[in-house]
Amino acid sequence: MACSVSGHFLTGRQGPLFLLRRGPATGTRCVLVVPPFAEEMNKCRRMVTLLAMQLAQSGIVTVVPDLYGTGDSGGDFVDASWALWQDDLVRTARWCEDAVGPVTGLLGIRLGCALACEDAVLAAMPALSRTVFWQPVLDGSRHLTQFMRVRVAASMANGVKESIADLRAELASAGEIEISGYRTSRGLATEIEAVREPPVLPARLGSVDWFELVREVGQPVSPASARLIQASAEAGNRVDGHAIFGEAFWAATEIVTNVELVGRTSDSLLNAGPPATGDPA
Repeated sequence: MACSVSGHFLTGRQGPLFLLRRGPATGTRCVLVVPPFAEEMNKCRRMVTLLAMQLAQSGIVTVVPDLYGTGDSGGDFVDASWALWQDDLVRTARWCEDAVGPVTGLLGIRLGCALACEDAVLAAMPALSRTVFWQPVLDGSRHLTQFMRVRVAASMANGVKESIADLRAELASAGEIEISGYRTSRGLATEIEAVREPPVLPARLGSVDWFELVREVGQPVSPASARLIQASAEAGNRVDGHAIFGEAFWAATEIVTNVELVGRTSDSLLNAGPPATGDPA
């Protein structure tokens, strides 16, 4: 099936939002990608492209938004906020419904998984048939600390000693901090810090395939992931954890791909079952 690629701008709450649509011109099934944080999306673009090309062969359209302050959308990263990104996804989902059809599948990547779990985002879509998570991050505070460690490591390499406490103090006093070229505001940092892992995954995600990359063949998903997966399953949700051997492509120095992850994600989104049962609220 022929695959077309097109870019679209829609009106966001604070400025234009850029969407990349890939798939057949007459596709009616739509997968929405919820991108990861900061530089991780640039590392993931090749993987997302490979997945979109594979899904297009089966008539599925993939839509990838650049959230406000990122990519080709309006604003700078320092202008972004977690609440604004939620609004961006709501607007994107509505655009998908008008231009393609209702979003039936969702791919969350890293911190994008936490964004996908927000009530405001899920309420904008019909109950999803299938959701796929790539290396999900659901604890915002921990992720922000890891993000700050990138600057600490870079400073050490340049002979400058900084600590996480130093960076938090700078953020509090200056109102923003720059890490790897990304000026992050105190407001966004505060919002991310407040993101907490849910006790169970929302039922509106539908059937969830949770993929983690591991360093050794046969290694399972992390114990913390296994606990949340089990709790979600016991609550009546369909959640399956999968460990795949491979390099952390979202953090690699060079662009890295994982063919197995792309293939299994495609299979998951192509063979979606009925929406999960349970309270969708």
